[in-house]
Amino acid sequence: MGLYRTKAIVLRSRKFAETDSLLTLLTRKKGKITVIAKGVRKSNSSLRGGVQLFTYNDMLLYEGRNLDIVTQSQCLEAFTSIQENMEAMAAASYWCELLDKFVPDGERDLSLFALALAGFHLLALDYDELTMRALEVKLLLQRGYMPELERCVSCGRILQHGEPIGFSAVKGGVLCGSCRQGDVVPMTSESVRAWQQLQRIELTKLGRLKVSGGGLSALDKALEKYLAVQLECPLKARPILREIVQTP
Repeated sequence: MGLYRTKAIVLRSRKFAETDSLLTLLTRKKGKITVIAKGVRKSNSSLRGGVQLFTYNDMLLYEGRNLDIVTQSQCLEAFTSIQENMEAMAAASYWCELLDKFVPDGERDLSLFALALAGFHLLALDYDELTMRALEVKLLLQRGYMPELERCVSCGRILQHGEPIGFSAVKGGVLCGSCRQGDVVPMTSESVRAWQQLQRIELTKLGRLKVSGGGLSALDKALEKYLAVQLECPLKARPILREIVQTP
């Protein structure tokens, strides 16, 4: 046991004991871990600024027997614009839930850490629906959960442009017009192409991608089903984000 320093993103925070908090962190050194921040809920705590949700921090931790303990934390990026925008805050909460659900404890992955941090940078700049769909697709790709998007998963035929398309979350891919039956999500050639483009495009170049409202809606429904199947449970923050975005 001893001290170690690491960069960390705060994904979750929950009350523990009288003045402590349990934090779920995504760290560069140890991957996703749960730690304790002692006395952090006291008004005079020196840790408070460096353990807030959605913040990127330089942390000094002590390896405990059961839980590591935050001893120092310096906030490197607070992403304050997220806190000032209800849609961005809901999107950031959803991004945290996705990362928490898809990333196992203790798995160190620097490319995943970079993706997680890039997500917060994007949401801090300007939240929109395409950004969130891009982050979902990039996370699925990074974790190896990509569906079949070119051939029908039932008969193996390559999809033709303009034909009716279905998406089966259970079967893991698209269905042609002939095989499109059962519990499928209707999709369009545009929404399938958008999913494929989101797999390839750099996040910094998202502004170049144009998708219609109908294409985004179909992509949204297919991704929601697919994420729930892969995680074997629905995501709690996703419907909250949708409700906030759709509220006039």
